[in-house]
Amino acid sequence: MVSFCSTNFDQRSFVLIRDKIVEASIELPDDLAYKIVCCLREALEDDVSSFLASSNLVTHNGLRSLKGDFIHTRLQTELGSKQIEVVPLCRSGWKSRLVIDREHKRVYSVISKGRMKQVAKEARHRNVPHYALLFAYNLNSKVRAPHKQMSMFDEYPFSDEIMTKGFDKLVGGILNTNENYQYCVISYEVIDRELSDCQVIILDRDLDVAAKKSLNRYITPEYSALTSQHSSIKGSDSSVPRVKLKKRESNITTPLVSLKEEEKQA
Repeated sequence: MVSFCSTNFDQRSFVLIRDKIVEASIELPDDLAYKIVCCLREALEDDVSSFLASSNLVTHNGLRSLKGDFIHTRLQTELGSKQIEVVPLCRSGWKSRLVIDREHKRVYSVISKGRMKQVAKEARHRNVPHYALLFAYNLNSKVRAPHKQMSMFDEYPFSDEIMTKGFDKLVGGILNTNENYQYCVISYEVIDRELSDCQVIILDRDLDVAAKKSLNRYITPEYSALTSQHSSIKGSDSSVPRVKLKKRESNITTPLVSLKEEEKQA
């Protein structure tokens, strides 16, 4: 059975090269990590809250899908640069976005923690492979989880032909398996409409976790940490990420204001 968060290894995976296992680190630049987490926070907190406040709907059954739309829009509008591409990912009417780091040869997709667990459980029963399985199979074929549990597949459910053709059809020439790109999942969790957890994860072809790295320090970053960061993406506007502070509501009356108002009326 696959275990999505069972490994204790952090920031490291193991790559099989000529039957030898060597370490391979997760290379996610600080500036890119910060920007991705900002996109998630703004989409899942600000955009969702604005939508709920402005809508007159009595139910919000479609909110789960809308969260994805908010995330994809934020990634599209705020991440693009010379080294970072945000490209469409379309399949059977469903649309998403991929983040491609051309400099470090990494491909990122954003999937909620709950959905990722479902993908792992459903993998053996699907008629067609989930896109995450296609990416892990083709881009992370040399990656092996450091502690493999019993495979979730008695027999791999899809042929190599289905997996390679499915991948080629999905990426449409945007990625080449011979260029040694690696696939990573940005996993997140929301509690009480606030982003509470965020990780970057490398999966092997069985969807076992080969490596993971927490991005939680970017959710509520300390000022001292931000001022010491240097931009690792060329062409960025500033070497120090800017933290957005939420404005205080203007109609809130403090005790001091109330006291002064009472003095005026006396």
